[in-house]
Amino acid sequence: MVRISRKWLRLSLVASGLMAIASAAGVFVPAVYAKETPSWAAQGAGQDLVNLLIAFPLLLVSTWYAGKGSVRGFSIWLGAMIYVVYSYLMSAFFVHFGPIFPIYVATVGTSAYALAGATTNVDVAQLRLHWPPSFRLRSVGIFLICIGVAFAGMWLASIARALATGAAPEGVAEIGLPVNPVHVLDLAFLLPLTILTGVAHWKRRAFGVVFATPMLVFFVLMDAAILSMTYFMWARGVSASLGIAPVMAAALAASLALSLAVMRRVRRGF
Repeated sequence: MVRISRKWLRLSLVASGLMAIASAAGVFVPAVYAKETPSWAAQGAGQDLVNLLIAFPLLLVSTWYAGKGSVRGFSIWLGAMIYVVYSYLMSAFFVHFGPIFPIYVATVGTSAYALAGATTNVDVAQLRLHWPPSFRLRSVGIFLICIGVAFAGMWLASIARALATGAAPEGVAEIGLPVNPVHVLDLAFLLPLTILTGVAHWKRRAFGVVFATPMLVFFVLMDAAILSMTYFMWARGVSASLGIAPVMAAALAASLALSLAVMRRVRRGF
């Protein structure tokens, strides 16, 4: 079993509720993205739909099981909370000021404190005991390393081309922002964490085994969000690369399959 202080789980429920409110507004209230470019508004609404229909229910269920001491429930909860922090950092900093702004900020704060509080009070070495001592799925480590390196390479290549030509990176003009927020969060935080988790999992380190599933759950949600964003852009007549859809669908399927494969190895505690 895994023991998490209930105050962090309660705080995560607050974050979940705030996310649901913000997402519902993004889907059903056109004024939320009225100041954004068509591309950025479509992407925002697309992600809001995934937040509302997938991330929110997943958080409610995983919070319940995590509160019961479930290792699997905690792993899913952790990945979903990483997704919420990541997503709403972008919303809070890169969506124009409006009536939903306080909710964005509150979602970032409550989810970040819940995530930090839970992870800093969990004994990773103790959690590692829920998997067999020799457990290692090489495919998980390879997948996380490859996805981290691939996206880092794409973003760095885009930035390098922009610096060489003196123009903004691809896509920045379409979203109407000074920089691409995805470049910032991915290169500074997400991709290094993804690669480190993959390497640690390959080496059977406790950190890699325990955090592999949360990172895979994060990518399940993010890949679903990207697919939804792409659909919303296409449906609204916004220029979108439809070629990314099968790639994201394959990545989503791989992330889901690998996360299930890791969780099936849990020896004790549902």
